[in-house]
Amino acid sequence: MKKIVIGDIVSRAWDLAVKHWPIFVLMSLITSLCSQFGATVDPNVLTGLGQNPDPQAVVEALREGMVFNYPMLIIGALLSTYLGFVVYRMLYSAITTGRPYTTLGDAFKVDLVQLAIFFCIEIVYGLAIGFGLLLFIIPGIFLAVRWIFAPLIAATEGTDFVESFRRSWQATSGNFWNLFLLGLVAIGIAILGLCACCVGVLFADVIINFMLVLAYLELKPQQPTFEDETIFKDNNNPSDFVEVQ
Repeated sequence: MKKIVIGDIVSRAWDLAVKHWPIFVLMSLITSLCSQFGATVDPNVLTGLGQNPDPQAVVEALREGMVFNYPMLIIGALLSTYLGFVVYRMLYSAITTGRPYTTLGDAFKVDLVQLAIFFCIEIVYGLAIGFGLLLFIIPGIFLAVRWIFAPLIAATEGTDFVESFRRSWQATSGNFWNLFLLGLVAIGIAILGLCACCVGVLFADVIINFMLVLAYLELKPQQPTFEDETIFKDNNNPSDFVEVQ
């Protein structure tokens, strides 16, 4: 059974992030901006925040002062999903070929059917975690780990909806606790990024994304090759068997 070494994953993710940071930090920034489309805070609420010393009251005021433009929210969600799809493919390419893309134009060309599958997987994955967390938290954590690779698999391997979840389940089998600990490390990196202001958050996001792809490549189940299938078929050729009278 394949296992991941957390220290090795983090070290390699750091090296890759340092090497390719400009394009991925830019993509992370654009994705973050798209995800905020359609959500603004009432200016009157912002004016009064500086006079309120209670952090809890500030959070409550921000929550109540949020104004949503739902058509723009949908557009932002679609753009974020599209960019997430592209970034997964670029991360995968950076690791396997040493280059995030052959040409930037080619990097943004996607199969619309596969993008729709990716979008559906993202929704189902999010809902499954949400409902799981409501059911005493543990089911949500369990599903978050076992299906963590499903969106990545759909984006990079062209699999359908069910196959993406199946392969993620297969890859994470026997590695739940290692992946859970890797997730805790990712949270720690994100917190360090917050402490380093905006640029730190974006760079931390790049490291975490590389960690995810590296972990999958380490645990990726070996799929049958053409040669394997040929051998299997040859072994079942009726001419290979001797009839016993």
